[in-house]
Amino acid sequence: MSKTPFATRIPTGPDPQDEPPASGIATRAPWDDAEPPRSTVEPRSQETLASDLPPVKTIGPDRNAGSSYLRLRDLFDDEVDEIPPPPAAMRPSATAARRIVDALLAAGVDTFFGVPGGPISPLFDAVMSAPGARMIESRHESNAAFAAMGYHRTTGRVAAVLATAGPGATNLMTGVSAAFAERVPMLVICGDVAWAASGGRLLQDSGPEGIAVERMFGRVTRATVRASRAESAATQALAAFQAATDPLSPGPALFVLPMDIARKPAADVEAPQSQRVTDVPAPPASVAKAARWLAEAERPLVVIGAGARRFAPELRKLLDVLNVPFMTTPQAKGIVSETHPHSLRHGGLAASWWARRYTQQGPDVTLAIGTDLDDCSTGPTPPLVAGRPGRLIHVDLDATVFHRNFMTDLPILADLGGFLRQLYDIVTIEGIRNPRGGALAREIRATSPFDAPEFASDDSPIIAPHRVIADLEKAAPGARFVTDIGEHMLFALHYLTARTPDAFTIHLGLGSMASGIASSIGQAIGDRDRLVVCVCGDGGMQMAGMELLVAARERLKIVYAVFNDARYNMVYHGMKQLYGEGAGWDTPWVDFVMWARSFGVAGARIERPGQITADLLRELTQDGPAVLDVRIDREKRIQGAGRVESLSHMSLRPPPV
Repeated sequence: MSKTPFATRIPTGPDPQDEPPASGIATRAPWDDAEPPRSTVEPRSQETLASDLPPVKTIGPDRNAGSSYLRLRDLFDDEVDEIPPPPAAMRPSATAARRIVDALLAAGVDTFFGVPGGPISPLFDAVMSAPGARMIESRHESNAAFAAMGYHRTTGRVAAVLATAGPGATNLMTGVSAAFAERVPMLVICGDVAWAASGGRLLQDSGPEGIAVERMFGRVTRATVRASRAESAATQALAAFQAATDPLSPGPALFVLPMDIARKPAADVEAPQSQRVTDVPAPPASVAKAARWLAEAERPLVVIGAGARRFAPELRKLLDVLNVPFMTTPQAKGIVSETHPHSLRHGGLAASWWARRYTQQGPDVTLAIGTDLDDCSTGPTPPLVAGRPGRLIHVDLDATVFHRNFMTDLPILADLGGFLRQLYDIVTIEGIRNPRGGALAREIRATSPFDAPEFASDDSPIIAPHRVIADLEKAAPGARFVTDIGEHMLFALHYLTARTPDAFTIHLGLGSMASGIASSIGQAIGDRDRLVVCVCGDGGMQMAGMELLVAARERLKIVYAVFNDARYNMVYHGMKQLYGEGAGWDTPWVDFVMWARSFGVAGARIERPGQITADLLRELTQDGPAVLDVRIDREKRIQGAGRVESLSHMSLRPPPV
């Protein structure tokens, strides 16, 4: 496969030692006037991509009656004279790699993230030559997986992640593990050396005689499938896709494609279709009991987890009639607007003071939906308070979450959407409604939910992290906010107000640095018209900042707001709390404006309150991404908000009995 090195498509800039303008804003230099670098495949909207695919036709004795099979060659309508003959890739001489891509396109997978390499090159070649397919070349395999997670968050569609054998597969592990922890559907395709030569000593052998990728990924995937023959490779890839997109248990699935099989010719095949089980209803008696307990409670509470994200409309509908205060976990922030009159904002890590005050008084009935109630989800806001009477109703499709961190009085194994609809019907039809919930919420919400109530007007000479959040929110109304992992995420969680389900993202399933930086790219790929603001740290950018090249190449509207404190600040403060002094986690100060400029990306240094404005962001992002080097006051913290405190709450509490 012929491939132009990415570096040759980047214009050469001035000496990095050149000083930025006096204003602190480094806009595009004269050498940037050339056409910005673009991806190999021209970006297109989802509507355009969908229009590229011909309508699906079914075959069988009666075409009108349909069939349980889809024949790939029947995607082309041979009854219309204007349609040209099928392209060469659809003739019997097409390779197995091309058959796989065609099958995935027919299944709705048109976006591929990945890093090229020898063993996966047949699939890269097939993707880049297939009409309607789009290849996003990442700078690291795990970041490709994080980008695929962000793409799914924006579009609801599944992306494929491609990696080569050996180190390509091992590099993927962190991103795939994060997708598994968050139940994000994803098709992971790893190349391998020639299957026919397995057993020899081959570089990057990923089969059972090598690093055994199936075993390596087995714990963090829904299925692992290895292509065994060229003729069956397409249907085997679809089998992995089906496992990844199981409505009741979505997550990543692995498909291993040896290079020799990928390059062999493969004939057109019939791709099986299947009926999906989409719901597991809750026992009616359990739903009725939950409704009664909530209605009779003195201090009821609903805790919403990220597992309920797909059912935001059902949640809002239920909470409007239930009359019960609710809070979300950090990952679920914004699923229901934090301006809702019954919202306590979020609990757990960096919890709001509304959630803290309410839970400190001890809820007597708590309904937890779509959360495992781990340390980051609860922390200073436990759903039950030790030593006080209370009952927990826990609803999830994963029975292993019951009784693990808190004893469950009423475990309900059901799909969340079905449960929410069932509970809504009982509440509205039978008029079961808590008479006290509204007043309880109003009492708590009469105070400030913030650690620093006047954070938006803090004019400290060294800009405080909470003022940065306020200025970003004001300058970018309607933007998608994504936070990476680090001390900065606590300020984003605590001070941002999420009004819609797509307004805020944090990847806390695994809690990996770089997850937000790369996820922002996937979100911007999925919705090119909406600004993405990524709140990140200098440590994360040092790890994954090369993904900025991808954002520049794709001309994505992303603002990377780098909280530059020249150290691993969360680690520093955590060590100081635990051991009495901060370890030496300092790093040299990095000039991220000059760094961004070396990529042909605009940037600005922010040192004082009020410098981040809508006009500034508009100017910086007119041609693509931008970087804000924000020199924050690194000693500012949120009381009791960090990971150390959350772990302490969990570890000091006696285990469930």
